[in-house]
Amino acid sequence: MSPGGPRVGKVVMAAAAKHLTPVTLELGGKNPCYVDDNCDPQTVANRVAFFRYFNSGQTCVAPDYILCSPEMQARLLPALQRAITRFYGEDPQSSPDLGRIISEKNFQRLRGLLSCGHVAIGGQTDESDRYIAPTVLVGVQETEPVMREEIFGPILPIMNVRSLDEAIEFIRCREKPLALYAFSNSSQTTAEWQLPQQVLL
Repeated sequence: MSPGGPRVGKVVMAAAAKHLTPVTLELGGKNPCYVDDNCDPQTVANRVAFFRYFNSGQTCVAPDYILCSPEMQARLLPALQRAITRFYGEDPQSSPDLGRIISEKNFQRLRGLLSCGHVAIGGQTDESDRYIAPTVLVGVQETEPVMREEIFGPILPIMNVRSLDEAIEFIRCREKPLALYAFSNSSQTTAEWQLPQQVLL
């Protein structure tokens, strides 16, 4: 398993074409997670942490980043820390439930992403074990590498937006994601995303 962005897809397709081998590509992407201010932060944190850090974030539909207000970010951070501790204990490296990074190359790539923004939770690494702690980054800029490529690892950036419209515009200005997660208790939010009610978490 490796990051499934367009670059990898082109390599796989080119190799298959040499042998006229038919392929179907399921690519990942920057799957956004929008969190409205009217949500319970612990409910959001439990769901996002489970899905983001499952298999150390190496799944194509994992939430890739969170968009929320600064006020929600302040409520989410302690909730995310509680969720990580609940799932992986005080020392996640010793947890039998937290996987390792698939390859040395991907480990080095992910470790480089830890320099984006600043680490609010986690950030510990162990090269000999290909271990990267469940990590949350804040203060991330949209031009930084962590916001330009699929992460495919246990790193979760949070970016601040001031409104639902700003979040929608941010997402629509980028490549279409494989998945989108929206947390809200508002039917207006459902309508704005043009999603059926049951899609919202």
